[in-house]
Amino acid sequence: MIRPPGMYAVIDGQEVRVDSHARDFVRVAGTRHEMDELDDFVSVATTATWRGGTIAINAVSGDECGFFTNDGALAEREGLAGDFHNGWHGAASVDELTDVNEKVTSIHPRRRGA
Repeated sequence: MIRPPGMYAVIDGQEVRVDSHARDFVRVAGTRHEMDELDDFVSVATTATWRGGTIAINAVSGDECGFFTNDGALAEREGLAGDFHNGWHGAASVDELTDVNEKVTSIHPRRRGA
């Protein structure tokens, strides 16, 4: 399973998707949580290979994902929407992805030494 990219708060050992955030708090399901209350605050980014090209996942819904890429050869081959300056985007079945790499980075101020 590929989880949607974005920001996640770890609250009482549970990782939950963040609706919005600011420097000193996050909102999860409409509830404000101060940054000091969080076990961690992480950013999730996912890349994969699709039909021979590298893509960055930007959305996941069921068994489909949205993505963007800077791979012009892939874009031309697959007829993706976009352009050279802004990149290209499309959608793919999760089953078609290989080499899925999820990068999780702590962005909690306490972990950064702020």
